[in-house]
Amino acid sequence: MKFISISEAMKKGKGKIAVRGWVHRERGSNKMYFIVLRDSTNLIQCVLKREDFEKQWDEIKKLKIESSVEVEGEIKEDKRAPTGYEISVSKINIIHIAEDFPINKDLNEDLLGDRRHLW
Repeated sequence: MKFISISEAMKKGKGKIAVRGWVHRERGSNKMYFIVLRDSTNLIQCVLKREDFEKQWDEIKKLKIESSVEVEGEIKEDKRAPTGYEISVSKINIIHIAEDFPINKDLNEDLLGDRRHLW
């Protein structure tokens, strides 16, 4: 399947699509995992159900901000999603799992000053 940009996928609005990008946000539970994926054009929420990814689930749970992935699935409109659309993922290819981001909410001001270019 040919990869398209997230904006092109949102213009399409429904049907099967394939996009690639970086993890902007991620959260999940034992049954579902949500990834907000970004590319140079926009953001989109991707939904992964554990029952569809049993063999990859441990690797999916390791995804962090700035990890790079390719996803294929069905796009549909969903008002609850950050940009109004979401992808029900049927296939994911993890290109790279990023390292921990060097800034978090628990850092003191001295350490934030040392990493000011990232803050």
